[in-house]
Amino acid sequence: MAVLYFFREPETVFDCAAFICGVQFTMGCSGHGSHFNVSRWGRVYSLAAAIMVLMGLFSSLSALLAVEDVRERLMKADSLVLGIAVLELVMSTFVFAATVISLQISAHRHLGIYLRLAALDRRLIRDFGANLNYRKMLRKNIVMLAVVTSIYLVAINCAAIQVASGDRALFLLCAFCYAIVTGGPHFTGYVHMNLAEMLGIRFRLLQQLLSPKFLEWRFPQMQVRELRIRQMVSMVQELHYLVQEINRVYAFSLWSAMAHDLAMSTSELYILFGQSVGIGGGAPDQQEEDGEDQMSRHRMLGYMALCMIPPLYKLLIAPFYCDRTISDARKCLRLAEQMDNCFPQTTSLRPLVKSLMSWQLQAKIEFTSGLGVVLNRRVIGLFTTILVNYLLILIQFAMTQKMGEQIEQQKIALQEWIGN
Repeated sequence: MAVLYFFREPETVFDCAAFICGVQFTMGCSGHGSHFNVSRWGRVYSLAAAIMVLMGLFSSLSALLAVEDVRERLMKADSLVLGIAVLELVMSTFVFAATVISLQISAHRHLGIYLRLAALDRRLIRDFGANLNYRKMLRKNIVMLAVVTSIYLVAINCAAIQVASGDRALFLLCAFCYAIVTGGPHFTGYVHMNLAEMLGIRFRLLQQLLSPKFLEWRFPQMQVRELRIRQMVSMVQELHYLVQEINRVYAFSLWSAMAHDLAMSTSELYILFGQSVGIGGGAPDQQEEDGEDQMSRHRMLGYMALCMIPPLYKLLIAPFYCDRTISDARKCLRLAEQMDNCFPQTTSLRPLVKSLMSWQLQAKIEFTSGLGVVLNRRVIGLFTTILVNYLLILIQFAMTQKMGEQIEQQKIALQEWIGN
């Protein structure tokens, strides 16, 4: 495939995940990159890159605020929009710092996930002749991240160019640093989503391997068949333990990123829908604007809508991947629990099935983020409900505020008319 022309043919799970983990490391949000090792140089680079990006962001913002034209634009801007912008800056900085620090602390544990996954893949390939199709997974990562990154960077830089007047270099520097500060946690969410999908692929593969017909055909000897069943049951349990390990690594960073995406998505939706009905987010009197100003505003709304695509995609699609992986894991457990019924002549499988059922009742494994939020389809519905309700509240508040301003203007006009 042409999309893999510049990439080495993937042969292991490390080659499959090297691209997405390398981008995560480049942005300073991971302790290991495409080479999958935790070194002192890697830690120093990650921390130094994070500090330099934050310094560049706030230095360029300070320089821009010192420009008189920029200050005049801010004075004319809507107060609620300015509040949202300040909230976005504060939350993005906090989430970026939390992501860098939490993943640095759990760097060895993060690396251990890929090491354990690679060991499991070697067993699947060696003992069962499995084809894990690393090439397809790598191609999907490249295409998805290339499209999302291109949309995000184009939207941010085009918005900075349009806003910039005589300080285009400062605006572009600020936009570049902002893209890294927000893009780092976004990529971390995609890495988490990628891990959930890789586990789901292996759960589905184990479902096929645990099929009684396949076992009878592939392993006709009873002793070999029993050995392979025990190996697959241990791999199913190992994948469940990897789910717990992923939860520990991404607990705080994933929760903070989800909170940021939820808050900022509602705010940006307010600006988009609010401006479409003329309730804030711009000049107080839109009728006095000429056609060029209105076109410029519409372009800014388009850029803002593009910027919303990565966080909304990650916020709403990631729980779907996690829920599907857990569903596949439960199917694997149900198949494993039926092994003693499928092969009644193998009496030694009964203790294995009983211990597996007892372990399943104690484990109850789910994908979670911080504060025990379970990532499943219910969470998608909850997030959607929150987005819609919060948007309605913001629009209602803005309409009430505008109605009050109109009433005040009518009072002033009436007093002037009475006075005359």
